[in-house]
Amino acid sequence: MVMDAKKCLFTLLMISLTAGIYAQGEKPQNIYRVTVNSRYVIEDGERTSKYFAIGQLISDSLGRLHTEIDYNWETRYPDNYRWHYFDGLTKVKTDFFIKEKLRYFKVFEYSNELLSTLLVYTVNNSDTALLVREEYVYDDAGNKTRTTGYNKDGKRSFRSRHKYDEHNTEIERRVRGRRAVPSDSIMSLKRVVEYDTLGRMASEHLDVQKFNLPQKSTHTTYMYDENNNIVEKVIKDNVSNTTLRKEFVYRRDNRLQGLRVYDSQDNLIDYQAWRYEIYRTANRTHRVFE
Repeated sequence: MVMDAKKCLFTLLMISLTAGIYAQGEKPQNIYRVTVNSRYVIEDGERTSKYFAIGQLISDSLGRLHTEIDYNWETRYPDNYRWHYFDGLTKVKTDFFIKEKLRYFKVFEYSNELLSTLLVYTVNNSDTALLVREEYVYDDAGNKTRTTGYNKDGKRSFRSRHKYDEHNTEIERRVRGRRAVPSDSIMSLKRVVEYDTLGRMASEHLDVQKFNLPQKSTHTTYMYDENNNIVEKVIKDNVSNTTLRKEFVYRRDNRLQGLRVYDSQDNLIDYQAWRYEIYRTANRTHRVFE
């Protein structure tokens, strides 16, 4: 496991170095912070002492998240990752690598500091093709109220309308037109929310249908600590049977430290931990744990 950790770290640094060169809209900055998400091996419903990285977030000294890495749980190899490009502090593009190959990328355009246009391109054998272009309209609170999608020929392919409650939570979305698929694949959404006396979401019933998939209904209840961090989620199906229970643990600075997931029989099925690191030198050899 020690050798695997060293190999992962080396790969992380090489990927982040490349991203620092090519994924910034201005002069690259040295890596400043790295967040490591690890998963423990579960045996007989108990957490063992073995763990492996499953994800990493790498930010530069300006606080820009320029690299996200997903590690394959079976091979321990970082074969999926995303590179973010910036213009100053504004993200303008993201490359999506799957199995180490660039499969698609997104371009972000803004108006009045709000995302006005999203363009999604697919990549195949170094050739690119526009998959969908989305244009957005917002209300005075900054909520997206209308999305209009266009296909590669510039023809309008769908239009969705979004409704919100007094807490600015999206409670309904309906999509008309199916000549192109929305970037998040959601074709319809309906959410019924209850709030506690502090205005926090206490429960939500969510019906979502994604493209070419049946509608999925879930009911989730939330519990909070004194700092308004979510410490528990209980997820039930459409007939009120508990399917998952998630427990969250936070550090004193309110950053996420651990996650425990239990199945419908309250058996531990997942245990994750987060670690926060700082690299203060240009050669990335001096690591400090936060």
